[in-house]
Amino acid sequence: MKVIAIDLGATSGRVMTITHENRHFSYQENSRFLNRTYTDKNGYLLWDFSYLLENIKKGILAALKENPDAESISIDTWGVDYGILRNGKLLHDPCCYRDSHSFESQEKTLERIPFSKIYALTGIQNIHFNTIYQLAGDPTEFVEGDTFLMIPDLIAYFLSGAKRLEETNASTTSLYLRNEGKISNELLHIIGINESLFPPIIKPGETYGLLKKEFLPEGFNKDIKVIACGSHDTASAVLGANGEGDFAYISSGTWSLIGTELQEPLMSEQSRLYNFTNEIGYNHTIRFLKNTMGMFLINEIRNDFKSKGIEISNEDIAPLVNMAKDIDATVDVNDPIFEKPGKMIAKMNEYLAMTKQEKPVTPGEYMKLIYRSMAKDYKKTISQLEKLTNHKIDSILIVGGGNQAEILNQYLANECRIKVVTGASEATILGNAMAQLIALGEIPNVVEGRRDIASSILSKTYYPNC
Repeated sequence: MKVIAIDLGATSGRVMTITHENRHFSYQENSRFLNRTYTDKNGYLLWDFSYLLENIKKGILAALKENPDAESISIDTWGVDYGILRNGKLLHDPCCYRDSHSFESQEKTLERIPFSKIYALTGIQNIHFNTIYQLAGDPTEFVEGDTFLMIPDLIAYFLSGAKRLEETNASTTSLYLRNEGKISNELLHIIGINESLFPPIIKPGETYGLLKKEFLPEGFNKDIKVIACGSHDTASAVLGANGEGDFAYISSGTWSLIGTELQEPLMSEQSRLYNFTNEIGYNHTIRFLKNTMGMFLINEIRNDFKSKGIEISNEDIAPLVNMAKDIDATVDVNDPIFEKPGKMIAKMNEYLAMTKQEKPVTPGEYMKLIYRSMAKDYKKTISQLEKLTNHKIDSILIVGGGNQAEILNQYLANECRIKVVTGASEATILGNAMAQLIALGEIPNVVEGRRDIASSILSKTYYPNC
């Protein structure tokens, strides 16, 4: 059976066709495109949504022309961002989570309600770009709008016409009450938003509707279901994580999401202080995790050196790092100074000067410093996870494109003194597809789906060597 997955990240998007046959997964890329933002006249950083939707349409048409036997389609994206409709039309392009205005609105919101109360209600970690703070920043627009949709739901609306709020992504908003299965009216009232803007909840495996004719190739006369997956990309990635035993997962991309899968939320005072989050996963499970810096710093350092005429390919990284001398320094990879793109070399140097540490010189030294610092940060988070869950982690499963960073994988094994295993680099795509295939009756359950993923990929294990 074939299904189509739309997978959108902060930097790029893809349309993929996934085939499940004889308990084996395979996939084909039908379209890839860059995602893009722009700054409007008021200084807000916005997503170019019409450009995004046009490229999604091209990708769907290409996928269905090549795979007319596909049964369904589903969408996953990053979390927290949203669009507002009025009479079925988008009021304006969605604001990007990297927009700096949310820092101020976070501060103002927390003056009205302490974070301890938000956490007690939702179990979601405190990050300035959480949807609750974005909404609080400019509630005046909601006087004009009539429907709030998260980004994947917004895309699903234009594809199917259905207005729904998918549960896993809704849980990233800091507004969703898991046990009640709805948005908190209490929190909406505090930030001045009317609950009537929020459509009914849809869960992974449920159907939005049928794909509109405008997204079908000419002469195509088959119905294509638009099915909800874990539309927060991490929810799909965790569904596609095929670990065993007491393992922690790292969904590694621009960000790294480090956590474990629980059946019930863990909302203790200590989990709040450690800033762990309780996001909803497939089948109402809990993705108990912490959001930390991922491959963004490495990519930004490479971009910075490229602007100076030094091109660093993926194949160049390992030899450059291995030849680089050890720098007597560590950076806090989650320091706000590193959050925005651009001028990463200067930001690194500024941080090291402020903390009175040795500065790198060569590209290899900068990348070695970043990888070592990331491994130390991951170790700290894994230790916190063990303490909070009262379980000893015996292995770490890394999924997502970042699991191909072999140097980081080895550094992490050395730091944590446990084995590090690579899972599916395309865990998000496979998790997206698995939700569809279970809904269609092709795969009986999550356990069998994960077994099929494990048998379909090449995995590598890293052991501590020091």
